[in-house]
Formats: sequence, structure tokens, C-alpha cells
Amino acid sequence: MHTAIRLALLLALSPGIVLGQSSGSGRGAWMNPDIGFAFDLKTDLHDAERDEAGEKIWTTRGFNISTAELSLGAEIDPYGRIDFNAQFSEEGAEIHELYFAIHSLPGNLKLRGGHYLATFGRWSTFHSHAMPFASEPRILREYIGGHLAPTGVELSWLAPLSRYVELTGGVYNAIVGHSHDTDPVSSTAAWGPDNPPPGCHFHGDDLHCPDNPELEAEYLAQVEDPDAPIAPGVNKRLEDLALLGRLQSSLELGLSWSVDFGASVVHQANHAYSQRFPGETYAKTVYGGNVTVFWNPPEKNLYTGLDFGIEFLGNRQAFEVEEGGVWSRETLTRDGLFGHARYRLNRTWQLGAFGERFEPLRYGDDPRLRYGAFLTFNISHYQFVRLEVSRYELNPNSDPVHRLVLQYDGVIGYHTHGRQR
Repeated sequence: MHTAIRLALLLALSPGIVLGQSSGSGRGAWMNPDIGFAFDLKTDLHDAERDEAGEKIWTTRGFNISTAELSLGAEIDPYGRIDFNAQFSEEGAEIHELYFAIHSLPGNLKLRGGHYLATFGRWSTFHSHAMPFASEPRILREYIGGHLAPTGVELSWLAPLSRYVELTGGVYNAIVGHSHDTDPVSSTAAWGPDNPPPGCHFHGDDLHCPDNPELEAEYLAQVEDPDAPIAPGVNKRLEDLALLGRLQSSLELGLSWSVDFGASVVHQANHAYSQRFPGETYAKTVYGGNVTVFWNPPEKNLYTGLDFGIEFLGNRQAFEVEEGGVWSRETLTRDGLFGHARYRLNRTWQLGAFGERFEPLRYGDDPRLRYGAFLTFNISHYQFVRLEVSRYELNPNSDPVHRLVLQYDGVIGYHTHGRQR
């Protein structure tokens, strides 16, 4: 009896001597990395194709592994963390994100460096499978080339105020977009960002064909100008780098309502160098603002709620254009909007709608419109099925394209993307 009492007291007073904990720290497996895997599968039906009589018919691109992400991350020490995200697709594998974060600098400062989704706007910071809809906002691809995913460093400052206010500055190698999402088009359409050749995908304006490199050369010969302006070289001048600034904040409007808002700008003075006019450079600037409203009644335990918002994006960029055999410089300014609304009925069902308007490089001043609705069934906290229907109006000279997308998404292990809601 006395032996049992002594053993109980020893266990109670020695928290390090517990199954699953190291005897020295008492913090358990804190050095083990967080490991997670996300899988996203999509299939679609669309009426972009026509039969021999010229009538629209419904076809499919089949099944597409939209996302397969392996995530690894852990605290290095009490001061910093490293996160890694590899993305796998049918075309190959790539580093989606790999960065360090030092989150305990003096003066409420945080430093992040590596390759990652930059702190720009709202939807550009979301991984595709973490969005509430099945397809990416096309406005991102049109003005940035996809989600803004550069390599560089960011320094953030959390203002010592009673409400959340954060200011971020960034320096990157270039303005670089990342996207694997494409639109359905007719098989007779010309190759381009909306219609990559089979087995290929676009990163921004660059085509990658891992299994068939010959297609890259064929594509370049058909659609690219061999004397087009080129990106800065390996040894960059300071003005060749891209600079970012963002201010973001939140307001609490009672227990149930809150608002997130922010403004961003990224600028690269020498985004491209001319091959026709020695010494001539071309700048690129993307700017925008976003507002999102949330209704999350605490008595519903966050299973019922509403969020809706709008994001504005603008793009100012210089190009070389040819008219009548004469090449000249042209600066084009475009802008657009993306809006969404989502209602969470309960822990199982969500529904919502989205719409966007933006100006493409082609078709002059005629804007593109895209809008649709989605319905999500959460099988559990870790997997869901989503149905999305959308309509895409390319330009006044072509018929609109209708599309249905069925998406399955599942996650195993640890998988998070920071402050997103």
C-alpha cells in the first residue's frame, strides 16, 4: 500500500515521466514536424465544343487531379519556423511553397523569406483547394498570371493598437503568377493560357510540357514573338526587383459581425527589357483593395454563418505592339472586380455564388464576364464534395460557355494555410 502511494505521488509530481513525453522537456513530440496531404479531384461538363453542323454540344475534359499537396512544417526553435508545400499534378511535381518565418522579432515585427504566396489581396493568398468555390478567380490569372507566388522576403509589422492592423512590405525577384486552372474552350481554338496543349500547363504566361518538351518549341513558334521583351537576367539590378506594400485590418461589429479589409500594390520597374529598342524597359504594376463581411453567431458554434465580399484589382503594364509593320510602346491600364457570397447552413451544407468582370488583353475594350453558383456537402471536417455551375462570356462576338464542375477534396494529417477565413 505504501509503495502504491509513493508511486502515485512520484507520477503526480514528475510530469516529465509520462508515456509519450521526454523526461527532460515535458513538451512531448514538439520537434516532430507537422505533416499533411491534401487531394483535390475535379471533373466537368461544358458546351464549348460544336458538332459538324455548328451546334453546341456538351463535352468533358475528363478527370483532373487539380491539387495534390504534401505539407511539412515545424518550429525550428522558439523564434522561427519552416514550412514546405510540394504540389503534384499529372504534369509533374514542383515546390509550391518553401519559406521560413521568424515571428518573434522586436517591435511586433515578423520576417518571412523563401518561395510562397505573397501577402497580396485576399484570394491570391488562398491555395486553390481552400477556396469556397471550385474554380479560381480568372481575374487573378488575367492580371497577375495566377496567384502571386514570387521568391523573396516580407517584413510585417503589427501595430500596437486595440484592433488588428498589420502593414507588410516585400521584395521579390519578380512578379510571378502560379495557376493550374484552365477554362474549357473549343478543340479548334488556338493554343494559349486558356487552352494549353495536351499534357501541358501554364505558369503565368510560360508553358511547361514535362512529358513532351517538343510541344513547348511548337507552341513558341506559333504564338510567341521571338523578339518580344524579355525578363531581367540572372544578375539583377535593384530596379529589376519587385516591391510590395499591403495594409490590412479587421473590425469587430458586435459579437456576430466582423469585417476584414485591405489594400495592396506590387510594382516592378523593369518587368521586361526590350530586344528591339536598346535600353528600353517596361514596368508592371498590380494594385487592389478587398472588403469581406462575416456573420458568425457564437451560439451556432461557427457551423452557421455568412461571408460576402468584393475584391478590386487593377493592372498597369507596358507592351510592344505592332501596327502596320511598325512596332511601338503601349501602356495598358485595366481593372476588374470579383465578388462572392457564401452561406453555411450547418456543419454539412454550404451554398453560394460568385461573379467577376475584367478586361483582357484581347478583344479591345470588351470585358469578360464570369458568374456562377456552388453547393458544398461536407462529408466531415476532412473531406467534401462540391458542385459548381458557371457561365463565361468571353466577348460579344462569341457565344457564352456554360460549365458544371464536380469537385472532391480530402485532407489527411495537419494542413493549414495561416490566417484564412
